[in-house]
Amino acid sequence: MNTKSMRVVYILPSRYDDEGYVHRYWRGVLPSNTLCVMHSLTEDLARSKALGEAVDLSVEVYDDSVQALPVEKLIRQHQRRPHERLVIGLVGVQSNMFPRASDLALRFRQANIPVLIGGFHVSGVLKLFDTPTPELQHLLQHGVTLVQGEAEAPNALAGILKDALENRLEPIYRITELPVIADAPVPQPSDDYLKRFMASMGTIDTSRGCPFNCSFCTIINVQGRKMRSRSASAILKTIEENYERGFRIYFFTDDNLSRSPVWESLFDGLIELRKAGKAIRFMMQVDTQAWKIPRFREKASQAGCSMAFIGMESVNPANLEAMGKKQNKVEEFAQMVQAWREADILVHVGYIIGLPYDTPESVRKDIHVLKDTMKVDQASFFMLTPIPGSRDHLDMVRKQIPLDADLNNFDSFHETFRHSNILPGAWRKLYEEAWDQFYARENMVNILLRASKNQYWNIFWQLIWNRYATFYRTHPMLMGFFRRRNRTDRRPSFRLESRWRYFLRRIKDVQYQIKVLVQLFFEFQEVWLLTRRPDDERAFTLRKLHERWADAQQRLIESDLSGQCDLAAKEIREVLCSAADSLRQLATSGRHLSQRVRRRLDAKVHEIETRLQSFEMQRPSWRSVIALESYISENLLNGYEELAIRYVAKRRYFNKLRRSTIENLRSGHWLHLHLFSFPHALLFEVSMGIRFAIATWRNFADEHPETM
Repeated sequence: MNTKSMRVVYILPSRYDDEGYVHRYWRGVLPSNTLCVMHSLTEDLARSKALGEAVDLSVEVYDDSVQALPVEKLIRQHQRRPHERLVIGLVGVQSNMFPRASDLALRFRQANIPVLIGGFHVSGVLKLFDTPTPELQHLLQHGVTLVQGEAEAPNALAGILKDALENRLEPIYRITELPVIADAPVPQPSDDYLKRFMASMGTIDTSRGCPFNCSFCTIINVQGRKMRSRSASAILKTIEENYERGFRIYFFTDDNLSRSPVWESLFDGLIELRKAGKAIRFMMQVDTQAWKIPRFREKASQAGCSMAFIGMESVNPANLEAMGKKQNKVEEFAQMVQAWREADILVHVGYIIGLPYDTPESVRKDIHVLKDTMKVDQASFFMLTPIPGSRDHLDMVRKQIPLDADLNNFDSFHETFRHSNILPGAWRKLYEEAWDQFYARENMVNILLRASKNQYWNIFWQLIWNRYATFYRTHPMLMGFFRRRNRTDRRPSFRLESRWRYFLRRIKDVQYQIKVLVQLFFEFQEVWLLTRRPDDERAFTLRKLHERWADAQQRLIESDLSGQCDLAAKEIREVLCSAADSLRQLATSGRHLSQRVRRRLDAKVHEIETRLQSFEMQRPSWRSVIALESYISENLLNGYEELAIRYVAKRRYFNKLRRSTIENLRSGHWLHLHLFSFPHALLFEVSMGIRFAIATWRNFADEHPETM
């Protein structure tokens, strides 16, 4: 019997940046569930000899976002091994990844290598359109095979690979049957693959589908509205096996785990594993009504859930109705967040900017609501994008609304159509402003002061990562640590840079990376100092001051929009009175305060009362209201932090000294250098830096023991 050798190489393509380079990083954030699924399915076919007893089937996986793809090596191996059948599968291809996937497919086809391409873009387009769209037709003309649907369908993957083995691939495979995945192999991430990510986090889709009907979503058109799930026993068996390999953290990638038929048996099994000493933790995605499901929150918490990602999308009821998100009730959002917090589960919401009723003013107001009224722990912002495969995209095509021709921009942070209420260019700036506003120091301090002791370091590290992403204007889940670029691996429509120009680009990349890391190091030292002892009476008072001011700011915005100066003045008075009472109470009853701090608190109270008396003697005006707003944010709050929280004043002083020193050196103002302060500054920076580094590293090790 002649043995046939078949090698299947699955590639998850990345996407291009605005300068034509592939988004690739030294370490990634989240491993691909699709790659793990395809790897497990193909290995299962190899073990079962599904392609025939005489077929030697092997499988490899590559993630373009964290690996340099060996394209030329694969082509050479194909040419040197005529006895081996090589097949390339481009998997999990979303619309923004399609240009990169297309370029890779054509390079392999030039070498006469069979290429398959599947994922949400192909499946969504073929599902909603009668004929392949131009970008799909272009690949068909070059012999690329399109695959629509899920590979777990009975005999689907085996049939396709048999056709590839016999050199009789069809142009399109339409897998229209939604498979029962209860007995499908649970994806097993390889150790080598997971080493390319910052933490050993496993991904499992315990179920597929979603019962809701959101217009922007592709899930319902690709995976259906009927929920299908893996068996809880199979999932738990895999998790238990992976525990011995060092995997402690999971992201359940289900679009809506709370609607999975097996959620309760899965949680019960995880609870038993935790009782047996196997401390599994996980993150999940759920809808805004999941908190009402009997026992769901409680069991999720007991099972080790640390965070729930929830598609809040908007706090404007008109927007929610326009997108078919009728299950989202704005009036319940604050209660929902509090309910999850009581279960000690962090709330991370998805929020869309650019919905039909959005304006620049309304979006800015909504972000304040998100921070100060809803009080969510994290937020991910997206620009409304009519992704192919969604009802939004289909409607726009039918109405002949102009859309961006470059699918690379369909990544939820580029403008892909003309918004009726927001000017071109202003939409992207508004999106970036939302990230900056939510992850500003003040709000991060508020988030950490609200966090439970168990969740403090978890959210601390996630805030660092989200803040890090704001510097690169990239979504945190789509980026990684330390950008890598390959000079020759650039989008064909861009010119290949000279070695010297490329070298200068890389030098700038490294310089900017160092600058960002240094800034984060000092910025989060201050955040840590302000929040590291949430049970301390000084931190409790700080939290009260921050929360009272945050609540007032929202009402001040409403007063400003309605032109009611009297209401704004009343709000300012109440804030000042409340602050004076809080500081007076702390100065009187604080147990761990020195006499010096008590005197300074009394002086601050006197200062507030003097300001308040002066304000009361004047006729209310917007000018006086604005002046007191500035006083509260810049003087009262900052002043309290510096006099009550140890080391904060020094941290800020030496921050200013460092910045002024750098500026004086750059401008040549040598005489302005504060040379006598340098020894003190150096001693402080070394001692504080070591303390901060030890505290963060020790707790990172506790949070992620599998990486140690």
